[in-house]
Formats: sequence, C-alpha cells, structure tokens
Amino acid sequence: MGKESIIGNFQKSVSKIDKGKLDKVLSNESTVMGKLKRLDPRVFITLFRQIRLSMQLLKDYKAKRYRQISWTSVAIIIAGVLYFLSPLDVIPDFLGVFGFTDDAIVLAFIFNSLKKEFDKYMDWRGLSPGEYA
Repeated sequence: MGKESIIGNFQKSVSKIDKGKLDKVLSNESTVMGKLKRLDPRVFITLFRQIRLSMQLLKDYKAKRYRQISWTSVAIIIAGVLYFLSPLDVIPDFLGVFGFTDDAIVLAFIFNSLKKEFDKYMDWRGLSPGEYA
C-alpha cells in the first residue's frame, strides 16, 4: 500500500473523532509511551518526539491550559495517536522498523499539515521547533 493510500485511509478516520476519543487517548498514555519505547531511537527519533509533543498538546488542551488550536486540528492529532496505537495498521508493527513506517508516514503528514499549529504550541511551551522536524 502506497503513501497516498495510507494518508487517504487516515483522513477518512478523522471524521469519526469526537471528544470521547480525546479521553481514550489520554487514558492510554502509558500504552502510547510503552509503544514508543519499542522504537529504535536512531531510526525514529523524530516520530518519538512528535508523539510525545502531541500527547502533551492533547493534555494541555483537555486541561484548558492551551486552547489556541481548532477542534479539527485536535481531532487530526487524536486520530494520529490512535493510528499509532492501533495494532491493525496498514503495515503491522510486529515487523520491526518496517512495521512503523506507516505510523511515521501518518505522523509526518500530521506535523506537515499542522505545522503552524504545532509551531504556535511549541512557542507557547518554550520549545525549539528544530527538535520536532
């Protein structure tokens, strides 16, 4: 399955995101962090950082500390984290480095699409955008 197909399937999933999914993602933070630990940091350091940043943004959004982002953008981030969590990826994660390729494609798509949103958030948090690109 090609990059366009992976992104197309992901985009369809965004329309199904509601506020309950935000709670689901945040309640599964330990699962997200556990899956992150399985990534080879030499290969997926950007993916690792982007997911951690996404989780922090979602926590700040939920706690109403940061609301300078649209719900649509939040829904896209939620869908991306859920995709990362899903064992039913296009490319199964048990295939090692290759298995995280589709996750990396989806997260790169999200970060590129929402670059201005993430840049504003990183500025608000006092973070350097260069660490997440």
